[in-house]
Amino acid sequence: METQESVVDVVHPVQSTVENHQALFSHDPERAYKEAQRLVSVVANRCTGPGYLVNIRGKQYPKIEWWTSVSASLGLFPRVLYSKRLDRDDEIAYEAKVEVHRNGQIIASGEAMCSNREERWRNADEYAIKSMSITRASGKAYRIPLSFLAVMAGLEVTPAEEMPSDATSSPVRPTGVTHNRQGTDSNATPQRPQSQDDDDVPSPKQQEAVRSLIDNPKVYPNEKRQIHEFLAEGLTRAKAKELLDFYFGISILVEGAWKKTGNGQLDLRS
Repeated sequence: METQESVVDVVHPVQSTVENHQALFSHDPERAYKEAQRLVSVVANRCTGPGYLVNIRGKQYPKIEWWTSVSASLGLFPRVLYSKRLDRDDEIAYEAKVEVHRNGQIIASGEAMCSNREERWRNADEYAIKSMSITRASGKAYRIPLSFLAVMAGLEVTPAEEMPSDATSSPVRPTGVTHNRQGTDSNATPQRPQSQDDDDVPSPKQQEAVRSLIDNPKVYPNEKRQIHEFLAEGLTRAKAKELLDFYFGISILVEGAWKKTGNGQLDLRS
């Protein structure tokens, strides 16, 4: 995957004149920081869960839905300049460029590509590859003016769509240390949906833990709807682990005992 990014040299997201209407926050540094903190607080409550974030090896990566939600609240909107197929033999590859505008002014731009040479897109339809090139370019463009908000929210600044496919899978477990699947029982025999292989089916304890989130008062209504959809569509073992790690936190098994290595969203919400 190849990505490029650019930004208009004269643009300064916080320090900008009133006349060009490009300042995202107040021109006063102290006030600007407080405004940013307030926005981050709102984002932490509303733009959370699997619909906005992806848990990769214990770190939270924002999806394009997170970037677009935050940017819209600041009056930033994307404009696709192009998404063109590259002339390559035996390969379906698209390159896209997206600009981010505010009040008619270009704030930033980003370029990215997607190809069926990538593992996760090897069997994808052409339209999906083209669409992902636009999605990646959009995330790249948003990242430039908004990355500091992701940092303030405790997130990684790399858009989730840019992460390589092997990064989304669980790391290889060293001897004596395994990642917690939040209730996975290696001796349990999972019920097998017709469309899933045994290795891809969550254990009964995982399924029970995921269903318990629907009744948890700390899980937001929009997140509960998404969990319902995951269950209805056929929850995979990987998705169950992602959900449980996100809400309950990640633990590791050391010498026969589970040790929690980080808080989940349920620990952080009052």
